[in-house]
Amino acid sequence: MPTPTEASPAGLSHVFLSPDEVAAAIPGVTKNTLAMWRYEGKGPRYRKLGRVVVYALDEVEAWIEDRARDRT
Repeated sequence: MPTPTEASPAGLSHVFLSPDEVAAAIPGVTKNTLAMWRYEGKGPRYRKLGRVVVYALDEVEAWIEDRARDRT
């Protein structure tokens, strides 16, 4: 995943990732899986800006951490 910078572009409070970047960063997750999760209301939070889908880096990381398990 890209490293967040101290000053994000245009003063935004989040660093945003494309579905391709999120899929590349999470093992076993594809762009199609992310699309299915969006349709089913699963997966990390996202924003849709017109036709463009973006994910906030900190929210993706929080979503991954929420799935941490000590046992099955």
